[in-house]
Amino acid sequence: MNNIEIKSYAKINLILNVLSKREDGYHNIESIMQSISLADKVTISERMNGIKIDCDCHKVPTDLKSLAYRTAGKILDKCKLKKGIDIKINKKIPLGSGLAGGSTNSATILMGINKVYHLGLTNDKLREIGGELGMDIPFFIQNGTALAYHKGEKVTHFASVQPSLWLVVLNPGFEVSTQWAYQNLKFGKGNVQKDRINKMILALKTGKPEEIAKNLYNSFEKMVIRKFPEIGEIKETLIKEGALGVLMSGSGPTMFGIAKNKDAALKIYSNIKSRYNLIWVVHTV
Repeated sequence: MNNIEIKSYAKINLILNVLSKREDGYHNIESIMQSISLADKVTISERMNGIKIDCDCHKVPTDLKSLAYRTAGKILDKCKLKKGIDIKINKKIPLGSGLAGGSTNSATILMGINKVYHLGLTNDKLREIGGELGMDIPFFIQNGTALAYHKGEKVTHFASVQPSLWLVVLNPGFEVSTQWAYQNLKFGKGNVQKDRINKMILALKTGKPEEIAKNLYNSFEKMVIRKFPEIGEIKETLIKEGALGVLMSGSGPTMFGIAKNKDAALKIYSNIKSRYNLIWVVHTV
């Protein structure tokens, strides 16, 4: 039986600039997304019929309402396949963390089914299908470094800009609702930074962690820290321990600190690992 095992990488937002609310209820955004080495493992196998999903994290839904199930159903329907699929997910990415664990799993399922059944779908077609399921999913078809814009589903990858960064990623152990974050975001002077993207692209081209760290920005960060001050305390801790720059990813609550190099990241980790349960040293991929 044909099967494939794929790493399902998490992402961080080096920039997350929420520009305006749309009439359809979504928001116009511009974001520079970066995949990191923290990853789930997804195994895709042929099945005679039906969709079966197993996950080692009991909090992840596996029924027909789950994103993973809907993803498998959509690609099988679109390709008119009269077969099923078996999906096993080994979770490392925390739920509701701002690292897009559900979206990366969805993209991995699309890619995995495409390979297992030799469907021959292009990345553009997979991104199109992914965009029908969730705004972050198209990014994960290719990973790397990319500009996401419109509602987040339109993606332009930077083939010549691949920063080599070491980071300390820290999750406080609770979830922040993306829906809550968008509903409570106020638009006004100061939180729409239209020049942020160009500054970050220039910083990425230098490849210098110091320059990239100086240009981090997230429209949600101040608001979420006001609601959850422990996130702000994590930021202060990472900076105190030597991170060049620290930012919340997505709508939170995960924080990441950019280190000067691998040794610096390991030193930060070593100094604070006893205080936190969910902390990793990762690199960009």
